This record gives sequence, C-alpha cells and structure tokens, in this order.
Amino acid sequence: RSEKTLTMLGAMRSVAQVVRARARCGTLPRSGHRIDFAAFAAISRPQQLHRHRKRLEGFGKDVAAGDAKTLADCRELLKDDDWFARKVAVDTLRQVSMKGDETQLSLLYTALEDEDIFVREAAVDAVVQVAHPQDPLALSKVSVSLSDEDCFVRTRAVVALGSLGQVGDQQLVGLLMDMLEDGFVPVRKRAAIWFQCRPCREDGLLKRH
Repeated sequence: RSEKTLTMLGAMRSVAQVVRARARCGTLPRSGHRIDFAAFAAISRPQQLHRHRKRLEGFGKDVAAGDAKTLADCRELLKDDDWFARKVAVDTLRQVSMKGDETQLSLLYTALEDEDIFVREAAVDAVVQVAHPQDPLALSKVSVSLSDEDCFVRTRAVVALGSLGQVGDQQLVGLLMDMLEDGFVPVRKRAAIWFQCRPCREDGLLKRH
C-alpha cells in the first residue's frame, strides 16, 4: 500500500479507537460532546495530519525539568484541534513540570475536561505525577473524573486518588467505596485493590460495604 493510503487508514483507526472504547463502556458520548465531525474532516487531509504529527516526534524528549520554552510550547499545543497534539502536550507536562507547579497543574486540570478520552486519561495520570501527595485541589479535581462517562477515565481516576490520597481519609474512602459499585469491572477491581492494600481495612471500613 502507498504511504498516503497507510496514513489515511491510520487516521481512520484513530477515530475508530475512540468509538470502540466508548462502545466497550456501554456509554454514549459525553453530553455536549458528540462524535466530532472535525475528526472525520481530518481524515480528508491525511497528509497534513501526518506531517503535523511527525513534527511532534521527539517533542519534550531529553528536556530538563522546568524547561520554560517546552512548557510554553505545551500551553500552545493544548489549544490544538488535533487530540494527538493535545495528548503529547499533556504527556510532556507530566515529564517536564516541576513537582507542585501550580501553573502547569492548572493546565492539566483543564485537560481533565478535554473532549477526547485519551487526553483525559493522560491528564489524570499527569496530575498524579505533578501534584504533591494529598494536595487538596488535585484530589478534588481528580475526584470529578470518577463520574466521567468513559470507563477508562474512571479507572485511571480510581488509581490516581489511591496514589494521591491519605490513608484513613474518610472522604476518600467514601468515594472509592462508591466505585465498588461501578458498572465497569476494571473500575471495581482497582477500587477493591486499594482497600486490600491499605491499612484502612483494620478500621472495619469494609464491613460497611
């Protein structure tokens, strides 16, 4: 097959992955976020899309933590129409941001509400990496992702809260206990693992479930 054909198929696969992922969850697209026909429009411009993504190869690699230029570039990439570019920006923020950098965390909090599921998943992981443990704002922002309509985002949020939260935090315990009733098996499994691995079991908290 020609390179142009392979590029077009790759772009179509990117859109198809989103549809399949949502179908596996048994959920509809988020309210106000129906499947974006701009994504299909991008398929009609496969060469441009391919070149755009090729330019991002190596972006943020081997860059020192806190590099101002890279962080500024990430801020601009987060405005890109292409979900792949926004995900690259989120992944780079995760790697380059200094621990506890509130400016970069604010960008990641916004990315938690991105229309694309892969960007939202990456943002959850990035917040865990950049925020300090038990950061109340980070915990609050990530907890909202527990109600995300995408099952994989919810799974990441459970893991993230388990990493960020403090053992014995009653609010955190309550949130994760609710996830034991989630309709998606990996979400329930991740929540159960948290309880199995934490001393909070000794307080008899699981007996209430």
